[in-house]
Amino acid sequence: MKAGGVLPAGAGELIVQGEDLGVWIAGQRTGWDNLMPAQQWLLESVGIEPQAEGEPVPGAPRSQDARWAANSPPPASSTRGKAT
Repeated sequence: MKAGGVLPAGAGELIVQGEDLGVWIAGQRTGWDNLMPAQQWLLESVGIEPQAEGEPVPGAPRSQDARWAANSPPPASSTRGKAT
């Protein structure tokens, strides 16, 4: 944000340490009424607003394992023990 970046608008746009920030933001907006006033204020200070009435609710959240699997590179293949 300090460097002029923008917040992700949707899932899959920005992944940090296996966490999809677009999905996280959607969750904060959807559960706005469950947040403490200080949490709401902090989110508003970086440009995150509550979900507008009538705005579609995002899909169900995935487990941490599913997020890691979706955002981790595939394992390196090994050629050890194979004849060429």
